[in-house]
Amino acid sequence: MTSSPPPAAASATHEGAPLDRRVFDSWADFDAYMETYARRTFQLFRKRTSTSVKLRNRRVADRRAADAKKPQPLAAASAPRLIPERYANYSLTLVCTHSGAYVSRGTGRRSRQDVRATHCHVQVNACLKLADPVANRYQVTVTRALLTHNHRVDQATFLQYSNTRLKLSHELLSGVELMRQTGVKPKDVRKYIMEHSSCVPTPKDVQNILHRLRSQEDAARAATAATATAVVGAAPTATAVHAELKQMHDGQEVKNENGSTEALVPSSEKEVLQDYRVASAAALADSDVPHVVDAPTQSQVARAMGNAVATLLADLPAAEFAAAIRVIEVAAHIVRDRGEDRRAAAGTEASEDTATTGVNVGGSCDTSWVRGL
Repeated sequence: MTSSPPPAAASATHEGAPLDRRVFDSWADFDAYMETYARRTFQLFRKRTSTSVKLRNRRVADRRAADAKKPQPLAAASAPRLIPERYANYSLTLVCTHSGAYVSRGTGRRSRQDVRATHCHVQVNACLKLADPVANRYQVTVTRALLTHNHRVDQATFLQYSNTRLKLSHELLSGVELMRQTGVKPKDVRKYIMEHSSCVPTPKDVQNILHRLRSQEDAARAATAATATAVVGAAPTATAVHAELKQMHDGQEVKNENGSTEALVPSSEKEVLQDYRVASAAALADSDVPHVVDAPTQSQVARAMGNAVATLLADLPAAEFAAAIRVIEVAAHIVRDRGEDRRAAAGTEASEDTATTGVNVGGSCDTSWVRGL
């Protein structure tokens, strides 16, 4: 294996913007600042090493034990304190994404033209410093910041990094997953990502994201199927459950404990949703076909789902509310678009039938649920 040579001494250097803050109350505060700083200055960092508080405290304790065995411990009064483990990390080192040397693992038949590693020596070191001896409170302090790069540092280069192109937030990824499950085209998914974030994914990036989400769904479905198989002896089959629920939805009467008869109707919206989920799962398990319900049941399930979503949104923390609303809006847009497509298709068929047979094929495919959204 061969490694790339270090850059020539005469190569151009690019100075990164200086840090305008060096003391932070927590590691989360430090991470948030560095992420904002990196995007603002078009630099990309990665974590190289870190030392946990637990490891640092163990080293201090070992050193104390070794000093205690000496005849005259000289520095007992100034021995380092033990740091509370709630701080997690004692020190952290960030380096440039171009740090290190490229190691070739090929056979030389196809030489690689572009490599990430360029021996860039940019480095940011931070560690805990005692801020309040009485309360034993610590702050994260940047002890060293070397910010001279040996490569270009600009927006065009920054946007080419895969880490930048694909850095999707949790709520944005939830919207993408919703679009994937409803069959939205990859080009529309890419447009949605670019409209709602600073990411600029390539079409191949979007395909990779959708493939990863599909693989995760398949893995979760396989795990659920394995669990269901393990308890199949203690539970009714999917067909039996589906038949029982159909009987309930058809309003058929059964005998209760007192011998009288009563209709099996769900007593709450929660039960309505649960029954629908079970019936849908049973239909997919039996024939891999989505569960189809009648119009009254569909309206009942839609109303129950709307109230459940409203309850969830009302109970969300304020910081998460906006992100949740964005996901709901994506779902609403998808439903509206599907409704418009169906109406357009129905209008086209009606026009064709009118032109050929003179029969007016009516009917809007819209539903009360779609209109409500």
